[in-house]
Amino acid sequence: MSEANKIQFKAELELDLKSPEDIQKWALDILEKDPSDELALDICFLSTSEQVLDYFKKISKESFDIYLKNKVIDNLLNDYVLKKISNVTTQYDIYPFFQDILFLSKYLNNEDLNALIDFYDDEIYLALEGYSQSEPMNVFQNLISDLLEWQKHLHLT
Repeated sequence: MSEANKIQFKAELELDLKSPEDIQKWALDILEKDPSDELALDICFLSTSEQVLDYFKKISKESFDIYLKNKVIDNLLNDYVLKKISNVTTQYDIYPFFQDILFLSKYLNNEDLNALIDFYDDEIYLALEGYSQSEPMNVFQNLISDLLEWQKHLHLT
């Protein structure tokens, strides 16, 4: 479980979904239940937020088990899309949201997802810059629809 938590915390910190303080609180809570949890012990020895951030920055995503990494990131991607989609209310919110999805997709290394993201990277850019007749919010809604469809097919296989 420690490796799955490392993967998730690393991604959540990079996306600002969790703070270092949230992770330190998690570590204290876990140690109350299981004083031998290695990740929680490591985190408890870190006294500042900067040390927690540095700890997770130093962990290479390539060092993780690929199956576990894909499972954790897929779940995080699903949670992120469902939780954060309501924050995208204007066309100015689209690109930062898309960048976070792009970040998560780099962890997964899935050809179909990469093709989908590449397509929408161009579509969103063209729509936001006015080079396309498509409305940015319509392109964004299509992205979300296709992303959810991709995830549905991923879970069926």
